[in-house]
Amino acid sequence: MKQTLMGNEAIAYGLMHSNTQILSGYPGTPSSEILTTFEKISKNLPVYAKWATNEKVGFEVAFSGAIAGLNSAATMKQVGLNVASDALMSASFIGNIGGFVLIVADDPGFHSSQTEQDSREFARFARIPVIDPATPAEAYEFTIKASELSKKFQIPVMLRSVMRVSHSREIVELKEHKFEAKEGNFQRDISRWAAVPRAGRLAQAYEREEKLEKIKKYNYEVFIKPKINKLKGTKNLFISSGAAFGYVKEVIDELNLDIDILKIDMPYPLPLNQLKDLIKKYEKVLVIEETYPVIEEEIRSHNVYGKMTNDVHSIDEMTKERVLKALKNVGLYNGENIYKPIFTQNFEVKHRKPNLCPGCPHRDIFFAIKKVFRSKKSIYPSDIGCYTLGINQKAIDTVLCMGASVSMAHGFSIADKEKTVIATIGDSTFFHSGVAPLINAVYQKAKFILVILDNSTVAMTGRQATPERAAPGKVDLKKVAEGCGAEVMEYFYEPDINKTINFFKDVKKKFENVEVPLVVISRQFCVLDKEKAKENLKGIFATVDEEKCVACDVCTTQFVCPPMAYNERGKIEIDPLLCVGCGVCISGVCPTDAFIRRDK
Repeated sequence: MKQTLMGNEAIAYGLMHSNTQILSGYPGTPSSEILTTFEKISKNLPVYAKWATNEKVGFEVAFSGAIAGLNSAATMKQVGLNVASDALMSASFIGNIGGFVLIVADDPGFHSSQTEQDSREFARFARIPVIDPATPAEAYEFTIKASELSKKFQIPVMLRSVMRVSHSREIVELKEHKFEAKEGNFQRDISRWAAVPRAGRLAQAYEREEKLEKIKKYNYEVFIKPKINKLKGTKNLFISSGAAFGYVKEVIDELNLDIDILKIDMPYPLPLNQLKDLIKKYEKVLVIEETYPVIEEEIRSHNVYGKMTNDVHSIDEMTKERVLKALKNVGLYNGENIYKPIFTQNFEVKHRKPNLCPGCPHRDIFFAIKKVFRSKKSIYPSDIGCYTLGINQKAIDTVLCMGASVSMAHGFSIADKEKTVIATIGDSTFFHSGVAPLINAVYQKAKFILVILDNSTVAMTGRQATPERAAPGKVDLKKVAEGCGAEVMEYFYEPDINKTINFFKDVKKKFENVEVPLVVISRQFCVLDKEKAKENLKGIFATVDEEKCVACDVCTTQFVCPPMAYNERGKIEIDPLLCVGCGVCISGVCPTDAFIRRDK
């Protein structure tokens, strides 16, 4: 059966067709669609597919299933792997009984991530096999192979995707498959599952080395040797992996170059002896991979060129133009740049910076915080989520990683006692990694304000349900914060900027009389939330009285709502196609009350 699938959807089908019964993880672009798709297509099957509070928890839930003999998987993006790395390092020693696939989606080019990482490097660090699909069709096939490989060698196997694989589409040939469920059966083996240093772990370390040697042979026989047998034996050789291979293949075909290409499907562990024997037969070997020189480091030789020789770019994602430049750098092509864009007329495309959605309550909260806690006397640490876009309102001073707003608020309260610290964090991020630093701040009597922006959804990555929304009445932000020992204030958001400002004036007064962190929970909604947006958006649309507009810039530099922009007369106007009718601007954003209600 053929279907046109996104790479992430193809991975989900691969999981189902490898009889995966437990799938857990944490949403993060570009990986989020994997679990949501799997959940959808396995609706009537005996499987567990749920979002965890963070990646470490998701990894551990799924890995336990694999220990009990079920085929399992964990899914996350590359920065999520940082969170799960503690569990991964131990899991690589312990191994598993059922297949265990660790799915990680990398983001070359920083499209939706705070870092550019290569998870193949993490696989090499953890000493587990990693498979690197180049297309959605391969993502489907390799997911099945990863599960089989993991079960065969009893070791976690990483399936490493990248944004261009996860979010591209292709016609995929799906196999006929009847899902085969089984009952988990944990077999007690304390010496393995609870091995302690030194004796237990040392023995597992030697066992893992033996597994890796066997996997190297498997890699050569199954993946590499069949491809070597098809090489023509040209003067020079390309070695590539994953999505980068597609760019290489197209460049060679479009330039009609007579160069062999060897595609590496499992970048680690590599059968180095066989590969080094192959490399000796070529004059020049150019390695093109995304993002780090993982393969290149393993096979480096006097005739191997790539990132380590500064012939291939080291930052940002691969393009055909960059492949062409690498070819020129090593003297394998001297022609023109056929990929340089040609414009028939001179024009400049205006860049639109990322912004909070029109009508987003986060905007009002940031606006009010800055009005009450002036920037010269305040510090604004923030976190990872759509509210990070409060940076456009200059209401954010620091962004480090998930949960760091709380820890950094603590640190700033120690380091700069002359300023008030007001941190912001989303509800999902707080559950993910904000609880532990809040406990730390409470028992060490740190003094700062933490504003939890509760819109009841993981808005930035696809509006997945938060723990509180998934278990109403059982998981509660206020109870959690109070249980940590913090002072708590609650604000039920209204689209009235003066009410929001007045509330934060009360927060300021309360803060003067507390000796522990003051947690403010702002109960809001997301304008993209189908269930809650309709009942919260008031349908009050605005226009501008140009006679009152004095071009003071408050709406464009402090409130920063996307529909607002200057017209040719130097006055603010509101784009009716972008305005969602929240009515907040009419409630007091403009110092001269230039915003008025639009009747039609």
